Amino acid sequence: MTPEAPFVELSLDRGDGDDDLLPDLVALREHGPVVRVRQGSGHAWVVSDPDLVRAVLTDPRFSKEGRHAPPWFVDESGLIGSAETAAASDIVTSEGEEHARLRKLHLLAFSPARIRAWSATVEAITGRLLDAVQSAGGQEPVDLVAGLAYPLPLEIICTLLGLPADTRPVLRGASEKIFYGGDASVRDEGRELLYRTVAEVIDRHPHRLATGLITDLLALTRSDPPQATLTEVKAWVPSLVLPGHESTASLISAALYELLAGPTHLGATPEFVEAVVEEALRRHPPFPLATWRFAAQHCTLAGIDVPVGTPVLVNLAAANHDPRVHPRPERFLPDRPVIDHVTFGLGSHYCVGAGLARLEARTALKAFLRRFPEARLAEPPAAARWQTDLLSRRLIALPVLLTPG
Repeated sequence: MTPEAPFVELSLDRGDGDDDLLPDLVALREHGPVVRVRQGSGHAWVVSDPDLVRAVLTDPRFSKEGRHAPPWFVDESGLIGSAETAAASDIVTSEGEEHARLRKLHLLAFSPARIRAWSATVEAITGRLLDAVQSAGGQEPVDLVAGLAYPLPLEIICTLLGLPADTRPVLRGASEKIFYGGDASVRDEGRELLYRTVAEVIDRHPHRLATGLITDLLALTRSDPPQATLTEVKAWVPSLVLPGHESTASLISAALYELLAGPTHLGATPEFVEAVVEEALRRHPPFPLATWRFAAQHCTLAGIDVPVGTPVLVNLAAANHDPRVHPRPERFLPDRPVIDHVTFGLGSHYCVGAGLARLEARTALKAFLRRFPEARLAEPPAAARWQTDLLSRRLIALPVLLTPG
């Protein structure tokens, strides 16, 4: 008889507090390669063995399509099965030919060549934000999460999409409710606000759209034959706004924190900054768990039975802290011989925005170090507060003194 996955009492939703789920996720390996945790009225399987993590990420038997979910399953993040996401398939929850079609359309903005073309824009926006940080700093601490980490990727993704500047605070507020609202009703309110804001611009105020991915996609709805529908475009844009700034903000915050908490950051070379970003991705994955997958057919993992329809979460954090690959994985060591992480996923669902996130983080770190070579944390590193809610994780604040004082 095939053994069942051991059950572990672990809440994946820490609400709106400042609890950090990452240590618990890394420790799940100690309970077994695959464990069960409570999810709604049923159980979800969490895959934590590093080799199995990589296998599941590329295994077509584990589908992102919500149609494979069991009847009782409720995804409070709203990525699967909400009224807004039911309107059209998207790049996160599609598979096969449909996923390939959507990925090709998204590469209109996220191909390596298009990302390289954004370098000057990212540098200009970073410089302007650092001007404001410098003005606000003086002898008092300045919060780099609020002053740099969030506004940079939010402005970049909205500019890339072509959304009006006055939508940014609305989209930021909606994202906060969706990721860290705690209560299901607050998340629902955030999703409705996000999708409504995007739809109103596209439907009622298209003249306010700047040239960008949205106008490129809208042009495809008018091609002969059409390569996309208006409903699809309105469904895809919110799914780019959310991870397009939330995860990158988490990455920038974590990289700056570790850089400033380290023994030295003076005279950092571009190669060192690149290594800091990759080690931050390994040590502090913005999404410690990959988005939901479902067993499309009966199978086994490490000899453990996985019934059809089983909700499966892939524990990226555990794989990133594999001591066989990363000795002393709990340490932030950008000079490691190897930094091998799965933060952006693997296979066909590898994050389409990975190149842009790396560009923004590297640019932010290099510009900050040039501007403030003597900056330091305003609080001891141990005082850093990490917040985890559902699938996301971030540094709540990063108070920094810009001058020696």
